[in-house]
Amino acid sequence: MVSALRDIRVERDEHGALLVRWQADDPIDIGMGATPLAAEHTLLATAVGGGLIRIPGPVPRRTYVSLVPPSRPAVVAAERRIPFQGITNLRDLGGYPTATGGVTRWGRVFRADALHKLTADDLDAFHELGVTTVYDLRGDAERADFPGPVPSRHLSIVGRPRDVVPPPPPPEMTVRDGEELLRDTYVGALTHSAIEIGAVMRGLADRSLTPAVFHCHGGKDRTGVVAAVLLLALGVGRDTVLDDYEATSLYRFPEDQHDSLANMLQAGISPEAAAGVLGTPRWAMAEAVDLLLGFPDGVGGFLTGPAGMQLGELAALRKHLVTPAEAA
Repeated sequence: MVSALRDIRVERDEHGALLVRWQADDPIDIGMGATPLAAEHTLLATAVGGGLIRIPGPVPRRTYVSLVPPSRPAVVAAERRIPFQGITNLRDLGGYPTATGGVTRWGRVFRADALHKLTADDLDAFHELGVTTVYDLRGDAERADFPGPVPSRHLSIVGRPRDVVPPPPPPEMTVRDGEELLRDTYVGALTHSAIEIGAVMRGLADRSLTPAVFHCHGGKDRTGVVAAVLLLALGVGRDTVLDDYEATSLYRFPEDQHDSLANMLQAGISPEAAAGVLGTPRWAMAEAVDLLLGFPDGVGGFLTGPAGMQLGELAALRKHLVTPAEAA
């Protein structure tokens, strides 16, 4: 049954309070809890129609809110981004609607920027997420220079043949040239890292290995490709997948990317092209998404073909990470 709830948003204000916004035609019971299970939530209030409720802080970093219309299943929501001190782009991939009428499960899979930047306090909060598996998508040199703070499975995602050294960049590169480098990385990863992407998906299909986090350096490019494959495999729509990719621009600002910029300038990439690489051009990820959708059987054809998954593993992935329509 489709809920009458619309436009649900959960955000945190500067004082640490949660702001819950929604639209509805009926009275709504609003609850809060530490898990995404509405049955475990404490009732906070009953509100009529759409509106706003402020849950005063300090509210724990990972808090779930349930909104329950009359005689209908609860809708659970949470902040998309989880606040930390050292990193800015750790996000929950739950709550996205799927083609079957369900939603992706909250609290099961997170995407992130480089975890080596987590502070001591951040690590305490990170462990509270209950993460059992971390997939580090960075290369060997990155991991050697900046080792992760928690045990991780190393699955390097690359956008070109692993035995090919790229030529020096031409000196006069534009912003568009930088965006095309991103496009080539995204599309190339589907060829040159298909097995590694499949290994991540196979792990996410295993209930004993979640909650899980996958991350690279900025949580945008390699992480973005893996997130796109996962969301498409779960039946999330193309536009929503691209919205999720672009959301990095809401959380990573120029001051968060000085190290990335310095590395590109040192490699001879022009400042203009570097700006393109640091952006989130929707069209660049869209080309990778459309390539996935163009496989026979769509992204499922990619996963059971080049990525090496079995049909049973793909079915398990969807069963594990999607709340079905009758429960959504």
